[in-house]
Amino acid sequence: MSSQSVRKPLWARFDAEWYRRQYAVHLGDQGQAGTDALEAHYLTEGKARSFSPNRFFDEKWYLSVNPDVAAAVRHGGFGSGFDHYHQSGYSERSPHWLFSETGYLSRYPDLTRSTLDRLGLVNGYDHYLTYGDREFRSGHLFFDPRLFYARALLAPAESGSTGAHAATDIPQAGPFASFLDQPSLGNTTRVSWYFDPEWYQATYPEIVTAVQDGHFENVLHHFLTNPDAQAFRALEWFSEEYYLELYPDIGSAIAGGHVRSGYNHFVHYGAPERRKPHPEVDLQAYFFTGSVRADIENGLVRDAFVHWLSRRHSPAPDSEAVLSELRKFEGLAARKAESLIPLLIRQPLDFTLKGPPALSVVLYVRNRLPLTLSTLSALRTTLRGAIEVIVVDAGSQDDTVRLDRFARGVRILRLPRTTSRSDALRTALPHITTSVVLWLGQGMRAEHGAIEAGLAHLNAVPLDSSGQETAGIVTGKILRADNRILEAGAIIWRDGSTGHYMEGALPEAPEASFRRRTACGTAPFILFSRMLAETLGGFDPAFESEASALADFSLRAGENGAATLYEPAMLAILDIRDHDDVNYDDMDNGTLLRRHGAAMHSAEPPSPALLTRARSPRDATRRILFIEDRIPLRHLGSGFVRSNDIVRTMVALGHEVTVAPVYPSTDPLPVIQADFPPEAELLHDRGYDVFDRMLAERSGVYDCVWIGRTHNLGRLMPILMGQAACLPTGGIVLDTEALAAPRTVLREEVLGLPQTATVSELLAKELADAWLCETIIAVNDVDKTVLREAGYDNVAELGHLCPVRPTPAKWADRRDLLFVGAIHEPDSPNHDSLIWFVREVLPLLTERLPEDVRFTIAGFRGAAVDLSVLGRSPRVELIGPVADPSEFYQTHRVFVAPTRFAGGIPFKVHEAASYGLPVVASSLLCRQLGWRDGQEIVSGGTNDPQRFADRLADLYSDEELWNAVRAGSLRALESENSEKAYTVRLNAILQNVFTSSDRMTR
Repeated sequence: MSSQSVRKPLWARFDAEWYRRQYAVHLGDQGQAGTDALEAHYLTEGKARSFSPNRFFDEKWYLSVNPDVAAAVRHGGFGSGFDHYHQSGYSERSPHWLFSETGYLSRYPDLTRSTLDRLGLVNGYDHYLTYGDREFRSGHLFFDPRLFYARALLAPAESGSTGAHAATDIPQAGPFASFLDQPSLGNTTRVSWYFDPEWYQATYPEIVTAVQDGHFENVLHHFLTNPDAQAFRALEWFSEEYYLELYPDIGSAIAGGHVRSGYNHFVHYGAPERRKPHPEVDLQAYFFTGSVRADIENGLVRDAFVHWLSRRHSPAPDSEAVLSELRKFEGLAARKAESLIPLLIRQPLDFTLKGPPALSVVLYVRNRLPLTLSTLSALRTTLRGAIEVIVVDAGSQDDTVRLDRFARGVRILRLPRTTSRSDALRTALPHITTSVVLWLGQGMRAEHGAIEAGLAHLNAVPLDSSGQETAGIVTGKILRADNRILEAGAIIWRDGSTGHYMEGALPEAPEASFRRRTACGTAPFILFSRMLAETLGGFDPAFESEASALADFSLRAGENGAATLYEPAMLAILDIRDHDDVNYDDMDNGTLLRRHGAAMHSAEPPSPALLTRARSPRDATRRILFIEDRIPLRHLGSGFVRSNDIVRTMVALGHEVTVAPVYPSTDPLPVIQADFPPEAELLHDRGYDVFDRMLAERSGVYDCVWIGRTHNLGRLMPILMGQAACLPTGGIVLDTEALAAPRTVLREEVLGLPQTATVSELLAKELADAWLCETIIAVNDVDKTVLREAGYDNVAELGHLCPVRPTPAKWADRRDLLFVGAIHEPDSPNHDSLIWFVREVLPLLTERLPEDVRFTIAGFRGAAVDLSVLGRSPRVELIGPVADPSEFYQTHRVFVAPTRFAGGIPFKVHEAASYGLPVVASSLLCRQLGWRDGQEIVSGGTNDPQRFADRLADLYSDEELWNAVRAGSLRALESENSEKAYTVRLNAILQNVFTSSDRMTR
């Protein structure tokens, strides 16, 4: 550490009081001396006896794990291990057995060198002791500050204590500092899920004796510092012998000194990789149960092993206590509705028109005033504008006769008790003054924004490829009083029977959460035009139940070119289910069958196995199953942006698209839904384990199965073969996204690794199952050529959709370098390229660029990715994921893309260029893009740090070159990657696939 430093880190200070207590036996009478005398003792005698100057530095441990330092101390190069750490070791080495410098900086990538410099801190440990400990950051995998604090709070107070519990001081002092002050806590308090002190003491009683004799501070200290790490197990659920036998490669890592033991490897690498720690613990299977994966990816726990350990003794929820019967919820809803009466008698609802209404509501009632008031109250709350409300009272004999005292401005039509719903609508029609009608039932409560969502699509959305058919009726998602679905659109079967789609499911069920055409809606919450109702003569009086009358109304509307649209955002709750309202009458089935024979003939037979096929009418619309690693959210990068664009374009072309991930999504549902058009079905909550069942349940549904990435085809092949009869065998598409074989060979060349196989051999293995596919998609011309040379002639090219959106900032208004890209795994192309650039290229720019120029790195980072090595450069700023990167593209001057091995097309380059930010990239990326050096891009060469630095400096400093490259890349994108060109290209591919699919199914 620089001698010029004014501020001393905590770890660099001599702590006289701690020294006095720690070495009391050795000090004898000198222990009563003052601070200066004790420090003098440390300098003259303590160093030589391997004493530590404070509790934050462990001299003996430091020398034991750094034999080079120990040798230097023996030969007089340093007075002590602490002297070495103080002078230079602090930059990379760890000072204490319970703190890891590299681990801390890796765990918290915000702690870059520039961040530490701004805070006036010398290293990660300085930050930890100054800020991080009290922020409950963790400095070591075997010290979890939150677990320590929670267990300390649960521990009994010290005997005779009358004040506050000692644990209440932990947040102010810091968990780590508190633990070091009371090292005996390591015997009684669990401070990490990776170590069980009670089990350890029971299993190794000799260690308890060693601790009592003062050889170790506590049993955790023994486990982490003893010289024979493989001889001791940290807990019951890890077997060193089993692990090393199951994974023999780890033995060589131990022999080479890379890890202390199998458990050391497991904690650092094996647990995140979900390797098996014990014959009875299957982390891979556990990872895909319940909320495990979501909890890990949302940062609640580090890995599946910790999740399993921390929840092993959690009791299973009592399902009967959680779910009450529907009638209990309906009873609560009824009492809630009754509570409105005293409120509304004092302050009535006001529907008085103060302007022309945009909507007419027809509410059919018979007695049950509380339910009527509940419906009207929800209507007034959710829709504040002018509404024309017409209540048709079918002979009520309760307080409904005084409805006008509870709701002003409502037109009430009094009719006999025998009045049917058909009569009610027919009577109301002459009184309707607007063009749009909402048919509403008692007890139906519209939720916020529901009616507006329906109105936005009535008569406004073309529902077929011709654009001629529009939504004449809009129905919504209806929930029961228990918050389960009553109906998400309805199904009409070939025998004339009808059914509620998704009844009993949770409201967020993917099958009920996307917009689609439906046969009908049969719950009393539907929107339609007055003209349509007049044309059809309202509801047909031949039907006994309201549900059947509404089904007939939708069928007749369809015969007149007005389809029924299901809009999930049109959400309502039916407080009390009136069986006469929403149930179906068997006699009505025959009537539907007789009156709509043609429609019934094209409907599906009544079978639960055909629910997905029956939920929307079969017409010119095509159905596509889109398979990806994950739900392709745009912030994930790495090809997922392209997949997202493909789904969006498929939907825009009028197709019904189901997105099925191999791995369930862990992102919040609103984030997922916001990233896709509302017409896409997103099976976000399921994955590979249900693919077999899903394909069986959806047999014959899809015209095209689009499989993203070659490894997914191989992974799914046994399932696809097992369910071949369910698939469109002429409509299977393999979207390679990026061929792995050329990238693998190039990676081996770049990194100097032994070549495992040739490109041809790897490609043959990668495409071993491609024979199943009607079409193979290449992302660029390079991959297309490789595929054709491999013998495939059914290859189409589909790159990126990237419309231009240049930011206005000029060259002079910008500064700094930028990289935006996802890093999902260690040693991935982006990870490798950034490490290479920061290590090899940035130092060459020291004299070429101003000192204050920064390199900003933004984008998704996988949990296992360590970027701390990048953060050591004072030029680097680590940002992490960004929702909107446009601000960075507006302010930075040059985008850096130094990729050394990769496949496909670099979307990050397209995106940066689309915002008008010039790019310097490796020759590899230039070839993949087909862009020319100095015209659309600047080439940094092939694995050549000096050339890359020179070309980057040229682009950064030369305004004329900068403007030329900016203009050239925008022209290229406009020509090759516009929305129009992309849509035409994808449509041509799909039409060829559909033609083949139709031919094979005939």
